[in-house]
Amino acid sequence: MKKVIFSVLSATLFLSVISCSEKKDQEGDPALYAEANEIHQSSLDLREEIMELEKTLKENDIEISEIKDLLKVWDKDIIEVPGYEHSHDDEHQRKYHVHNPMKTFSDEEHLEYQKVMHQEIMDIRNKIHEILLEKSNKSDEEDRDLLEEVTDPEEA
Repeated sequence: MKKVIFSVLSATLFLSVISCSEKKDQEGDPALYAEANEIHQSSLDLREEIMELEKTLKENDIEISEIKDLLKVWDKDIIEVPGYEHSHDDEHQRKYHVHNPMKTFSDEEHLEYQKVMHQEIMDIRNKIHEILLEKSNKSDEEDRDLLEEVTDPEEA
């Protein structure tokens, strides 16, 4: 029995030492990772803005299945930047944050990937703005038509 306990404790200690001694630092240019993280944070800001826009679209009964499909893909593809992983212990919590696994990219690839993801989320936001503008213009047209019907000089 003592051998079993000793073996379990030894194995646990060995695994702890190995896992704690692994290099946690990112490899590559810290400046590139910092830039990639700035872009990533900007993308998350846009995603949170889109969450609010989604509410507006839903409140106005505007169909957004295409937007939802685009967001589903984006949400699945976005990754954090090594060395800048979020913590759930922070006082400031985002409404939106990432839990996707890291990709084994170089520092330059991480930067380029974040640029691509940022452009994609900007494109999605722009599509939502176009939908809202189109809805607003339709509503304005309907209001003008109604106003013309009510104030039609031929009926007076």
